[in-house]
Amino acid sequence: MSIGSENWLETEELGKLTKQLADKGTRIFAACANNGHIVFPAAYPWVTGVRYEPGTACLYQEKNSPIGSNLIVGNFTAPVLERLAAENSFFKRRTNSMAAPYALGKMRSKDLTLADLPMWAGCNSPKKVGEWPMPVVALCGPLQQMKELLELLQKESYQAALLTSRSETDLIRMVLYTAFENLSEWIKPLEKAGILLIDAENGLDSIQECADYLIDFRKQNVTAAYREILEFFGTEDMKEKA
Repeated sequence: MSIGSENWLETEELGKLTKQLADKGTRIFAACANNGHIVFPAAYPWVTGVRYEPGTACLYQEKNSPIGSNLIVGNFTAPVLERLAAENSFFKRRTNSMAAPYALGKMRSKDLTLADLPMWAGCNSPKKVGEWPMPVVALCGPLQQMKELLELLQKESYQAALLTSRSETDLIRMVLYTAFENLSEWIKPLEKAGILLIDAENGLDSIQECADYLIDFRKQNVTAAYREILEFFGTEDMKEKA
């Protein structure tokens, strides 16, 4: 597949459909977004996300990538791409969408699994934590209330995510596990976030430089916090929803 969605509000239905296919034995290869944003279905753990990495060679496996890059493809070519490139210069450059069918063909022809591939050792250079491009809210208090706030924002069609070290990743709900030292790795994947929530219960000092606002659930309930966030960040349309 070379198609996907960057709209997290669609993940529940898309997740159900792809999980049903995977449970019945279907191997799904899906291109990651070329811009580095989190994209579905590539990001699901039951789907093999594929990313092209220029300047290297061969196939590699990658674990725990925010965007779902389970399979890294180095420089590659194929007869069909060469023929297309002769007709249209667009096909002279490589993309994740081109890498996905190439990777599938290589894996199937050689009967390989991800475990047969060497581990990807490359690394990106993420921005500093203080350069978050989206509204960021630090949260203190019970994790359950943070999840309720996330659900309320999503119910009102805000593309929101919660980063926490107190829960395993749930991509359907956009509850994402991270350690505080790894916060910067999420900057690019979550650039589409309308509002980003960060669980600061155990490390507020570590994220104060990147948070725009602080909510303490020991002092207020979820509904009040929701209204407060929209008042602080909101346009007039957002404030009307509050």
